[in-house]
Amino acid sequence: MAGLIPVGAVIDPSRDIFPTTGAHLDVRVIPQFGAQKGKKIDPKTARSLLQNVLVGKERTPLVQQQGQDWRWNFPITSGYGQRATPTRGASAFHQGIDVSLGAGTPLAYKGYGTYRPDSGFGSLMTTDPQGNPYEIRFLHTEPGKQAAVGSSTLPEAPQLPGQEVNEERNNKLMEALFGKKESLKDVLMAGALQQAMQQRQTSPLDQLPSLQSQVFTPEQAMALFS
Repeated sequence: MAGLIPVGAVIDPSRDIFPTTGAHLDVRVIPQFGAQKGKKIDPKTARSLLQNVLVGKERTPLVQQQGQDWRWNFPITSGYGQRATPTRGASAFHQGIDVSLGAGTPLAYKGYGTYRPDSGFGSLMTTDPQGNPYEIRFLHTEPGKQAAVGSSTLPEAPQLPGQEVNEERNNKLMEALFGKKESLKDVLMAGALQQAMQQRQTSPLDQLPSLQSQVFTPEQAMALFS
């Protein structure tokens, strides 16, 4: 289930390390794939991501879709691209969008991602609805704490023919090694039989009498299945 990731709050201009004309949020979007990988793009083209940015205690979406249209719920004071320099030290080409918000306004992201605080801004790694990776930077903020929301379940690797049998045998071997249901001797005997059947050879069967009378270390046992 998607979670809520705190991504800091708008900083008081007197403590902002970046040139500023007043309290506001600067949002920058950086794809991590394709031809635009690592380049800052117009955030207005990434509305499907930015609709998950929640503003204030009311958690109002930064932008939201209404039918075929999109509505920005807060005033945009500086768009992406070329502009007249608003204050000394600011860039003439703006690489994000400035949103008018008061100092102390809390910010959050609804969805999956990993947030990392930095000096004067925070960075969120997430994905769009198609699964493409993006970085969203929140400038002119007092960063929050590092946080992550996401699944820890790894996708299962595709199985090769016969792999199911091998995995079952190995699982039984590990259970035996650590004192669970079946004895190590039983597992080794079963393994030798399975190998003989799969390889259509008789040599593993010849080993069964000796297996019945031996005591194996875990290393020796694993060697038999390598």
